[in-house]
Amino acid sequence: MAASIARDRWQPSAALAGPASLFLIGFFVGPLLLGVGVSLGVRHTSASATNLGIALYVRILTDIYYLEVMLATLLLALAVTAATLVVGYPLALAVSRARGATRTFLLFLIVAPLLVNVVVRSFGWMVVFGRSGLVNAALGLVGLPMIDILHSWLAVGIALVHVLLPFMVLSIASTLEGIDMTYEEAAATLGARPWRQFLHVVLPMSLHGAVTGCLLVFALCMGSFVTVMMMGDNRTMVLSLLVYQQLTVVSDWPFAAALGMVLLAMVMAIFWLQARIVRALAP
Repeated sequence: MAASIARDRWQPSAALAGPASLFLIGFFVGPLLLGVGVSLGVRHTSASATNLGIALYVRILTDIYYLEVMLATLLLALAVTAATLVVGYPLALAVSRARGATRTFLLFLIVAPLLVNVVVRSFGWMVVFGRSGLVNAALGLVGLPMIDILHSWLAVGIALVHVLLPFMVLSIASTLEGIDMTYEEAAATLGARPWRQFLHVVLPMSLHGAVTGCLLVFALCMGSFVTVMMMGDNRTMVLSLLVYQQLTVVSDWPFAAALGMVLLAMVMAIFWLQARIVRALAP
């Protein structure tokens, strides 16, 4: 009897989950397995046998240049994630506390970068940071020497923070809006000052939103290459841009697939580490 009831409950659930499962298998798991196969030379039929097996992964993990690119990619993603968290949390707090037209206006300002094409947005930052751009024009007005930060990690980081900030703000704001205001009122009744209310009540209860925002920003930053390609140069090489160059310039598909798998492994490793840290810090 119990088995029959369980089977009757399972059938509608399987029918509902079927389309999503097929979509994930066809458009995520399938291409992922194909990429692994190409990187291992499963479908490689040329005379060059050196690209078979794990030789490409050994090349990536033993060449100092690729190790430096991996480190630069990781540091850039961590720096952008930290910057978006520092800038985005106050904005998310303002959005969650705002009402009416003020809230709508703040949301529009936050989401506006996503409404502009990434190429146009990157070109706009190039104009701002160029030798004759807005920054140097402002410095010239006050008698300060011009600076050249275009094609630098700083320029790339600022542009990435600009485009990824909405993901952080919206993730944190959705959590802050779910916090019951009576907790803060109870803390105030007990004599807690506003900064203590925030530190001991609001911040711990919004931790999950901050973690979600950090995961989104980190993953998107690790895979960003258009902004880096337009605003950087050979000194600002990241893994995603290296994969793009291997595909479009060198046409080395097995090596590009191996680089993509290494990039995916780095992201998954950071996700696992972050999950362990959050679990250890949880009360």
